[in-house]
Amino acid sequence: MKSDSQIRNPQSAIQNRCSACGAEFGRETSKYCRVCGKFLSEDYQPLDTLRAANRLHGKAIVFEKKQFSSPENLFEINENGVAQTAWACLVYSFIPYIGIIFIPLAIAVGSFGVLVSFQKPWIGGRKLSMTSISLSFVVLAIQLFLWWLLYIIPTLGNGFQK
Repeated sequence: MKSDSQIRNPQSAIQNRCSACGAEFGRETSKYCRVCGKFLSEDYQPLDTLRAANRLHGKAIVFEKKQFSSPENLFEINENGVAQTAWACLVYSFIPYIGIIFIPLAIAVGSFGVLVSFQKPWIGGRKLSMTSISLSFVVLAIQLFLWWLLYIIPTLGNGFQK
């Protein structure tokens, strides 16, 4: 009978198969599988199939250090507080009915933001101010339509009464 030091993995010695790739090994005293390189003294591990397919047993997994550059700024640098205030007024003007109060503010503050962006071009905000002004007119049309519906809907019911 062979000593315990000669048979490394008793389970695989009984089966004469590698626990990772399933290949038969010739000698019971083999230390590693000839096909995948797995040490036969180890039991099956979850990554053994992947390592066996790529012959990575016995090799350390080395993560390469990649040189990461600083990420690009996807948004325009905007330090123009007036333009950001105009955008906030535009967002508040989206509230149905009550938001109509914020539309003149968005147009006025947006116009002032454009003026500031021409005086100090390094702080940015011109595009945001122009967007706030132009979208304010779209929201104004929608708000006026909502107010018109508010007054026209009650009068529609009067025409159907006998």
